[in-house]
Amino acid sequence: MTTLVALTAVLLASGPVPAAPIEPPPPAPPASPTRAPPAVVVHGGAGSARVRMDATGASAQRGLEVLREGGSALDAAIAAVVRLEDDCRFNAGTGANLRMDGKTVQMDAAVMDGATGGFGAVAAIERVKNPVLVARKVLETPHLLIVGDGATRFARAMGFRDHDPVCPESRARYERVRRILSGKEQGTVPAWRRYDWRKAWNFPGPIPAALKEALGTPDTVGAVARDAEGRFAAAISTGGTTITFDGRVGDVPIYAAGIYAGSHGAVACTGNGEDIVKRLVAKTVYDDLARGAPAQEAVERALEAFPPEVDLGVVALSADGEGGGCNYSAERKAFDRRYRENMAWSVAR
Repeated sequence: MTTLVALTAVLLASGPVPAAPIEPPPPAPPASPTRAPPAVVVHGGAGSARVRMDATGASAQRGLEVLREGGSALDAAIAAVVRLEDDCRFNAGTGANLRMDGKTVQMDAAVMDGATGGFGAVAAIERVKNPVLVARKVLETPHLLIVGDGATRFARAMGFRDHDPVCPESRARYERVRRILSGKEQGTVPAWRRYDWRKAWNFPGPIPAALKEALGTPDTVGAVARDAEGRFAAAISTGGTTITFDGRVGDVPIYAAGIYAGSHGAVACTGNGEDIVKRLVAKTVYDDLARGAPAQEAVERALEAFPPEVDLGVVALSADGEGGGCNYSAERKAFDRRYRENMAWSVAR
């Protein structure tokens, strides 16, 4: 009681307690900008001929159909890639490149969901029809990447049937490599001219007699998508290059190298895998998008930064536009800075 009286006296002596200041109401959130419409951008591989835009156009349209049916950006990007994996003219899925031994086909694929940050990939997988669909299944696991025989067994466990991806088009590409190797046709293979691959041959069986020095097409197929909610995704698939050792893996299944997607956009690359990995090209382009660069500007900045003798193609999609291009022209058979005019790539929106 004595304590209470003393406390009361102190309060009275100190005068009235000032009222707490009234905080102004928080500012109203800015009005949401109008979302860009759904869109899909597809490429058919670095140096792919523009005549193949019939296929990339149909692929992009297929992805857009998925979006209009209520599918996610990830669903759309994967559907677009599946369309090209099933086209033997492209180095992915059925039609993937034969390796140096003329028998082995090893494929890589990856998917990335920009809404969740989820990533899934397979590398050096064999005897499946659509590696990108297996990569989608990897995304649903705790893993990021499954490789080699383990990837093939994982595919079987997920219900994917045995499939021979060799077709007349991939066999013809291999025969062209043999002509290059035997000196009957010109080819550009600077990295392999500096390395004696014979000493490191690791395929079952001896080196085929015709093989001397060459490089198969490094074409990769890829797609980026933006759904009606402004979410992004990317998907990519490849059969690699012919002149590679058994088990070689390029940029496609490497996180942030071949593809990247996030809240600011999505990117898919194609070209020489080792150089793409060294520069983490997909993430580099994405970071430009995140800083506000227009998609075409971000693509061309990456192409300008690449060594002029190393082929690179990129497609990108942001909240307000798309971009694409390649530094090599199949029609002119030369490196060319008219980037947008090179490579088969298409947009559907």
